[in-house]
Amino acid sequence: MRHKYLFTTVALIFSGSQLFSQYTDIGSGATATATNSDGTVVVGDVGSEHFMWTASSGVTLIGGVGPQGYGGQTGVNAAGTLISGTRINPQTGLGELSIYEIAAQTWTSYGGIGGSSGSSTSSAWGMSSDGSTVVGLGWVNAGSAHAIRYDTANGMFDLGSTVSGSSSRANACNADGSIIAGWQDATNGFRQAAVWTNGVQELLTHNGGGLASEAGCISGDGIWVGGGGNSNNNYQAYRWSSSTGISDIGPAPVNGWRGSTTSISHDGSTIVGFYRPWPAPATLGNGFIYTDSDGMQDLTLLATSLGMDLQGRTLALPLGISADGSTVVGIDNTGSGFVVRLGQSTAINDLCSNAIEIECFTTVTGSTTNATDSGGNASDDVFYKFMANGATQQTITLSLCSVNTNFDTVLRVFDNCDLSNEIVSNDDSCGVQSELSFENDGVSDYFIMVEGNGATGDFELLIDCVTLIGIADAQWDSFSFGPNPSSHFVDIRHNQAIDQVVVYTILGQKQYQASELGTQSRIDISGWSSGVYLMSVNINQQQRTFKLIKA
Repeated sequence: MRHKYLFTTVALIFSGSQLFSQYTDIGSGATATATNSDGTVVVGDVGSEHFMWTASSGVTLIGGVGPQGYGGQTGVNAAGTLISGTRINPQTGLGELSIYEIAAQTWTSYGGIGGSSGSSTSSAWGMSSDGSTVVGLGWVNAGSAHAIRYDTANGMFDLGSTVSGSSSRANACNADGSIIAGWQDATNGFRQAAVWTNGVQELLTHNGGGLASEAGCISGDGIWVGGGGNSNNNYQAYRWSSSTGISDIGPAPVNGWRGSTTSISHDGSTIVGFYRPWPAPATLGNGFIYTDSDGMQDLTLLATSLGMDLQGRTLALPLGISADGSTVVGIDNTGSGFVVRLGQSTAINDLCSNAIEIECFTTVTGSTTNATDSGGNASDDVFYKFMANGATQQTITLSLCSVNTNFDTVLRVFDNCDLSNEIVSNDDSCGVQSELSFENDGVSDYFIMVEGNGATGDFELLIDCVTLIGIADAQWDSFSFGPNPSSHFVDIRHNQAIDQVVVYTILGQKQYQASELGTQSRIDISGWSSGVYLMSVNINQQQRTFKLIKA
């Protein structure tokens, strides 16, 4: 059973500059550990069990067991539909690596690798963004444990230990679970950073040869790994890649403080972590955010500079960053969980209430990058409004099938801005781009959502309209044109005088126009570029549009 948990929100939105910055306090004792791809679903634990958070529902307790006595850390997939964590399997009475399905509100536990210690046989520490893989620790016996990998295709796999009799643990994995970050105990008990690529372990060292401390996070693309410092690098937070080796992120803001990298965005461009006094609790330290362009910045100072009222709190321990780099989650210096959205929206129509009006036979350009997620897929979206304006009934075709659309798109059409009634949608019509048609009743307004399938980017949207009623169908039956396709000439004919013909490119640019053509006419297209054109024909003050192909 799921239970509600008290939380409070403080938000500041600058709509004029399209800067969308938001701070949410999700409650004392709620440790936020991870978030989905765009920060709309946050997960963590309240000590005794796991929780999930959304802006609309707040914190909801979902069961399972917290890390005390069982180990583990709550994870979530990119879509925000699956949660990984440790849960007591009612069949065994032991804590096990498990997956929670949000829609079904059910847990499934997956056992271990044969051993147990106390009340635990395994624990979950991280989940792949595609939801296929959970990594963590499995007990070999009461005294030693190994890094483990569970995936839906192959089940449980023991990653083993390269030091006989010593333990290892997997802390995080990349988007598809093929690359895993964690630690391997040396013979002296030192937890050395380890990376497993398709099950093969590599131990990490600093450039001077000293052993690197455990790795706790990895970018979705699998290129970058982050971890904590030790005396070999003056206790600086670090990042590592196979091509660069280890590079330090510090130095510490206060001499003697110790740092660690805790989470990395999908492409590795944004990193979060902390520095803290030692051996004081992490909540007495300062969180940081790092990019190559801006270097290391104090997360609290950055948030306040964006206008957020943190109520005097310090964002001490960031533990997760969304794949798109827009949202950071963790706990503050008072022990309360936080969600901080740092993203900038460059789209003025990233909310349905700000939808941009569009018309027939036009092409609009836009971007979903750094917009907000209003629904549909777990991807940022933008909105357009098609207004009927008393027009006759039409078939409206919306197409993103342009070479200038550079990401995997989804189109949706709604009849109102509460997005409760989806009229039609399309995912892949032309490759990974989208195209759909719907009927305009001549009365209603329609709201069009452009979003991605787990991605954001730039697009071109073409709006085409074909009148369904007007001149009787029998009269339009006498209209003809051809050949189509053609490389030289197109002849058009009708038993009534043709008032006007206008031809547009697929990008909405006018290519040709002629009036008072009589009952037949010839269009010379020999000099046109090959491709698809839209031919609008007006007869007796009624209009229809046809596709014309230049071979």
